[in-house]
Amino acid sequence: MLKRKSNSRTFLHSTDCVPQHIAFIMDGNRRYAQRKGKEATWGHTVGVSAVENLLHWTYLAKIKHITIYAFSTENFKRDPAEVERIFDLLEKMLYKLSTDEKILSKKIKIRMIGETDNLPEKTLKAFKDLEEKTAGNDKMYLNVALAYGGRNDITQAFEKIAEDVVDLNNSKNLNETNNSNKTKEMKENFLSDDEISKYLFPFSDEVVPGVDFLIRTGDEHRTSNFLPWQANGNNAIVCYYNKFWPEFTFKDLFYVLRIYRRMEEERARDEARRLKKVEAFLAAQND
Repeated sequence: MLKRKSNSRTFLHSTDCVPQHIAFIMDGNRRYAQRKGKEATWGHTVGVSAVENLLHWTYLAKIKHITIYAFSTENFKRDPAEVERIFDLLEKMLYKLSTDEKILSKKIKIRMIGETDNLPEKTLKAFKDLEEKTAGNDKMYLNVALAYGGRNDITQAFEKIAEDVVDLNNSKNLNETNNSNKTKEMKENFLSDDEISKYLFPFSDEVVPGVDFLIRTGDEHRTSNFLPWQANGNNAIVCYYNKFWPEFTFKDLFYVLRIYRRMEEERARDEARRLKKVEAFLAAQND
């Protein structure tokens, strides 16, 4: 077990082995409220405040990309009154982010990833307004996953790719070209990692990058269909944290970042040992 130290701010200012992209599954709002004898919506309210704090802390830690799992496609199965209350809270959070000078001064670009068709009109408008207001920012990126499901994200991406491949095959320029190698190259580009990423939410050349560190609070040991392409495909380190999301503090962020650094150092040592064995084997074959 790592010991917590008092020099947390010094550690967070260091760029040594700091993840560039952290994804948060913010679990435990309802259970936290239940433990406190409160309604579920109270837990969600406290959870929203924790998100606002997180932006300040991760900015201090020089984390470039943050993605938060605000509302999954499965969450629509909850009680309609609770769902409505969650979206009301999200709209208030979005309004606060768009007017909070401390947040705006950090030049954070805020984007939504998910199925926009399933969102209430007011929530969608609030997000569009905030996206437009922060579009020119580049100091830090906040991706808010709403009505999001990872497998659905990949499915819709490949549906769009298939449509574009058909259009490519039917295009006049390709039909008239005599350069078969060029045609093959253009088709193969649709299946590169970088090109596929452009078809994932939020449908932009400025893609959601690979996740380095995935943190789930609430002591649940599941990734819940969150960013499978960006996290699983990037061999992200996963940390299941035993605190509920509303309890997550600056010290907890410092603590899990130390866990990340330790695991990255262990992975680097393992890779160095494997490389050394391979080199020794190849040297023996040449003798």
